[in-house]
Amino acid sequence: MARVDSGAADELARAVGLSPVAAGMLIRRGYTDADSAQAFLNPSLKDLPNPRAFTDMDRAVNRILAAVDQKEPIAVYGDYDADGLTATALLCTMFRNMGITTVPYIPHRLEEGYGLNEKALEKLAQQGIKLVVTVDCGVSDHAAVEAARRLGMSIIVTDHHQLPPSLPRADAVVNPQRDGRNLRILSGVGVAFFIAGGIRQALRERGWSGPEINLAPLLSLVALGTVADVMPLTGVNRILVTMGLKHLASPPLPGLAALKKSTAVESEKHMTAREVAFRLAPRLNAAGRMGSPQPGLDLLLTDAQDQADVLAAELESLNRERRRMQAETFKQAMGMIDPDDNGRTIVLAREGWSRGVVGLAASKLAELYRRPCILLALEDGMAIGSGRSISGFNLFAALSQCRDLMVRFGGHEQAAGLTLDPQNLPDLVKAFEEVAQREIDESILIPILDIEAEVTLDDLQGGIMAELARLAPFGTGNPEPVLALRNMQVVNACAVGGQSHLKLCLSQNGRTLETIGFGLGDVLPELGPRVRVAVTRHTSQYRGRVSHGWKVVDIQRED
Repeated sequence: MARVDSGAADELARAVGLSPVAAGMLIRRGYTDADSAQAFLNPSLKDLPNPRAFTDMDRAVNRILAAVDQKEPIAVYGDYDADGLTATALLCTMFRNMGITTVPYIPHRLEEGYGLNEKALEKLAQQGIKLVVTVDCGVSDHAAVEAARRLGMSIIVTDHHQLPPSLPRADAVVNPQRDGRNLRILSGVGVAFFIAGGIRQALRERGWSGPEINLAPLLSLVALGTVADVMPLTGVNRILVTMGLKHLASPPLPGLAALKKSTAVESEKHMTAREVAFRLAPRLNAAGRMGSPQPGLDLLLTDAQDQADVLAAELESLNRERRRMQAETFKQAMGMIDPDDNGRTIVLAREGWSRGVVGLAASKLAELYRRPCILLALEDGMAIGSGRSISGFNLFAALSQCRDLMVRFGGHEQAAGLTLDPQNLPDLVKAFEEVAQREIDESILIPILDIEAEVTLDDLQGGIMAELARLAPFGTGNPEPVLALRNMQVVNACAVGGQSHLKLCLSQNGRTLETIGFGLGDVLPELGPRVRVAVTRHTSQYRGRVSHGWKVVDIQRED
């Protein structure tokens, strides 16, 4: 636990109207003065950067408006994950509201793979498409962009993935990786939102007489895609997601309303980033992971509530199958890991795995073993898969050092996709491990629970719960605060849920706390009469009623 100067915490607490405990959390996050702290606590759309802050934004907007003037149809070409689907839906919805003929296109994960492909562009050209706008893809697709040029098509690439050594020769490449550090955390749908903002800004300057362009409801899509893509919930993303969650509370789109209903997120006044990440996003992702992403896109684009309900039910079924396949892949991968291997990476490949779920299984393995993990499906003479990293290790940069061994790769610091010839697999295993040996410090392989502050039971049952709510939404870059309490008396303790979980009644200075520790049932025999615990906020819903409490994430005997 990094110590915070008590005097600085007291001073900031007075300035922003929080307790010193909460003020200390702001300081730990880098908000050390009143102005920056107030901006963090009160995110506002007014603080979003001007769309023209993006390189090539004017070129992109001008080409799109030229298509509007010429009444050209526009194709929006996205990715099959939740970020790509929401980005595609956002631009399609905006264009259609403007009266523009719009053709959405999402490639089939298993049949076409990730990104722009020439056959898809040929299909679009046959439909009379002259302008293609990519979302969440395209920045590394040089060959496809050249194919589009040969077909007489204009390509505007909007993407957020890491930049290749050279950019494709598109009409415009809007990618926050080309711009200031504060923009580089955007998701694909975040970039799409700024494209929409740039278009609206230009139309207003031109005296647009068409339908009013209201972007606020589309923030619900931005929140969903940003959280689903595990982007940092700081800076510009904090603003977008905070506002988007408010719209998700009462979704403006029938598809989002149906998705919420199918996942039993009942309360209209309560929507958190966690619910998006663990309830909405997996179901939207399920279609693309299992095959065709079309049901997910159709859900986001439909105007009919009855059709939305049918599509949401289909996604629910696909998600159940996805979970089954993911569990089987994880189990098989676990069986392939040598327990005596002291390497710093995990790279596994197997026939029969689905490329749609290997990334999810890799994520679980990376978390369990505290090692960067790559899982590859061997199919049709190629090894195709996904990798997940750990905090402190840039996966994309590591793979960049192995680029000669792969047919293609792309992604972020924490997640990447890759394709290679299976004959190169042993060399990739070796090269990837060598990079990790050089760049992974032994300390980051050891899981550490980051404690924000030490508090008392009086603090927990005071106003700190409401103060922590002001620090939300929580996620990457803004983790849920973990608080420590010492010298807690164990009034009662028992294992529940098939002995998996620990149900506790603790007391301190006359106050009691009823709580639970998920997955801590095996700790019960080690507990003494007094313990120290680490807790986080715990929110639950039952029949539309939301309740807030605390859950134990770690517990130790205190002698």
